Amino acid sequence: FQWAFCSAAATIVSGGVAERANFPGYLIYSIFMTTFIYPVIVAWTWGYGWLSAGEDNINDAGFMDFAGSGVVHMTGGVGALVGAICVGPRAGRFESPEDFQPHSLPLIVLGTFILWFGWYGFNCGSTLGMSDAATGAMAAQVAMNTTLSASMGGITVLILRLCLLKKYDIGGMCNGILAGLVSITAGCGNVESGSALIIGLLGGFVYQGTSSLLQKLKVDDPIDAFAVHGASGAWGVMAAVFFDWGTGMDYFNGWSGFSCMTDEDGNCASGMWG
Repeated sequence: FQWAFCSAAATIVSGGVAERANFPGYLIYSIFMTTFIYPVIVAWTWGYGWLSAGEDNINDAGFMDFAGSGVVHMTGGVGALVGAICVGPRAGRFESPEDFQPHSLPLIVLGTFILWFGWYGFNCGSTLGMSDAATGAMAAQVAMNTTLSASMGGITVLILRLCLLKKYDIGGMCNGILAGLVSITAGCGNVESGSALIIGLLGGFVYQGTSSLLQKLKVDDPIDAFAVHGASGAWGVMAAVFFDWGTGMDYFNGWSGFSCMTDEDGNCASGMWG
């Protein structure tokens, strides 16, 4: 299961360097990511390290990330941003942007729905079993929250792009769906369904704002890997604290200063290490 998470973090980076990295270079980076960068972050958080529960130098609750908004997605997203900056923009990217439009919306939509379907394996599977009624109920709640946040993220970006561009942007909507999925991944097991809608809504705004900012800064991120995974992942980790329902996680119970500090520490550490 962790192997799949690790491969996902490495795969995210490929979007940020698309069309500019050769195979040997990406192979070397992938080896480095999967053997050094990602395992260290997991050791700090899920592996009972300095950010995990019970460490008095942070707080008793520890870093809260149910299925990887920060550990997986933000790590890969930051790697994609660094890669995009290092390799530079594609030739003519910002001089003639119309030449770099997506060539196949059906493939974008198909890929989005494949990812959405697979996300239930990541999020629901993070319950680490469904052998009893309580865990099964938790997985059901996770699945509902995942669906609601993804839907709201897509609708939000669709409306935002309609207001900004005066046309329907299906590609943007698909990235909004992914941003909603990334945003809910950290808190899918400890927030109410109504909160999941708000998390997806704000995740759509985070994605759109980050995507627009990178374009103004002339950072060429072909598939918005950082906006979808990095920025939305950071938001998802904080949202897990802000909207926590408190049941079973009494250290959080929403808006706790120590809990926010812990997750922010985790965000900063993961981002700098990635």
